[in-house]
Amino acid sequence: FISLAIPTSQEQLDHVARGVLQGIHDVFPENDDDAMDPIALKKLLKDDGKWLLEKEILGFIFDGDKKTIWLENSKREALLKVLKGWLRASRGDRPQGVPFDEFQSVISKIRHAFISIPAGKGLLSHCNDVMRTEPAFIHLHTNRALYDAIGSIRNFLHESIAQPTKCKQLVQGHPHYIGIEDASGHGVAGVVLGELDAVVPTVFRMEWPQEIRDELVSDTNPTGSITNSDLEFAGFLLLWLVMEEICPELMHKHVGMWSDNQPTVCWVKRMASKNSFLAKCILQIIALRQKLRQSSPLTPQHIKGDHNSITDIPSRSFGSNPAWHFKTHDELLTFFNARFQLPQQTSWTVFQLSNRLSTKVISLLLTKRFDLAEWRRLPPIGKHIGITGSPIANLWEWTLTWRMQPPLTWSESGSSQDLQHESEVVSMVEDAKSRLTQHAALSRPVVRPSRWTQESTPQRKM
Repeated sequence: FISLAIPTSQEQLDHVARGVLQGIHDVFPENDDDAMDPIALKKLLKDDGKWLLEKEILGFIFDGDKKTIWLENSKREALLKVLKGWLRASRGDRPQGVPFDEFQSVISKIRHAFISIPAGKGLLSHCNDVMRTEPAFIHLHTNRALYDAIGSIRNFLHESIAQPTKCKQLVQGHPHYIGIEDASGHGVAGVVLGELDAVVPTVFRMEWPQEIRDELVSDTNPTGSITNSDLEFAGFLLLWLVMEEICPELMHKHVGMWSDNQPTVCWVKRMASKNSFLAKCILQIIALRQKLRQSSPLTPQHIKGDHNSITDIPSRSFGSNPAWHFKTHDELLTFFNARFQLPQQTSWTVFQLSNRLSTKVISLLLTKRFDLAEWRRLPPIGKHIGITGSPIANLWEWTLTWRMQPPLTWSESGSSQDLQHESEVVSMVEDAKSRLTQHAALSRPVVRPSRWTQESTPQRKM
């Protein structure tokens, strides 16, 4: 009924009001006694049924003029007071614990509150850990990660006072920008492309230092401290930061992010992680950066590894495969322009990550030390190098065609292999379109069966 009442004239508003009143009497019969009538005259005279630009619904305030939503003030202040008390009680010479029942109740309320701050869900992984173990008391002073998470949750709630959430930030949709990433034991790489909005087609890469390679878990190094999924998620973070730098505007924009690592996709879809401490840290960083940029929720999608050559190749372009060894950015650029030819003769552009940002991400991987406040103001992210290409849009469907390009050894002449490949591409394009549409539709309102606000209200028989 909220989306029903978006009138463009007083007549439409009156029409909807009459329709609602008649609908109530169709379900609950009217009564000659005003005191017994389902539509209480006393409440109408007090303006309880008055149309308002601001309306409280399910504990949230909706502003129909500015199209914003925020948690009702008394509920927000109550949560802020409780969280402040938890943090204060955990400090000092005699720190106190939080009873589990109280913790569970408050976290449930915070989940409800974060309906109006979607990025906030990324802060709750450490709270989820506690909820699964159900201890009698939760001692924040012995769990630094949880203490910091509670502080960050409180900051998100407090900041919503001055910056209510635009309703465009609540829903997913067809992407304005597309990011694709891949990481290997050798390096990380990603590309950024435009779909609904134009952006310079960009490729970036970074080689992992030897310290990272030495800590990577493998058959020969089962005791390593860094998993392949950790590297993939670090690459996902780098991809988002590159998009912050080169996309013209991320405010209220939809962003599609593709990865061939299933855990990465699941973490971002749920904005939570059960087992990986590093994933919990990166989720908090992504939540913070999304909130600062006021973007819509991310649309993560899984891409098969053998369909991800556009980032698989540059992530392994540091000498492990002689055919893909590009010693300079110019060599990488030449290869990309020849192998992944863009429409309209558009050229790719290489993005160089700054040393300070690279060091920051590498340090997070190696030390697992984490302070979310340090990710509010970032060092320089990097810059395009060389001649910058032209911005271009509508490239999502183009990405589907190169995902199943025939190997470099295939003949370009017509053959049964070529025909089979073409059929597979068509099938994959339709499947990818369907999956993306279904994913975006999860946060869309239900389509109305008819435009009944434009129809006349039937007269009731007296």
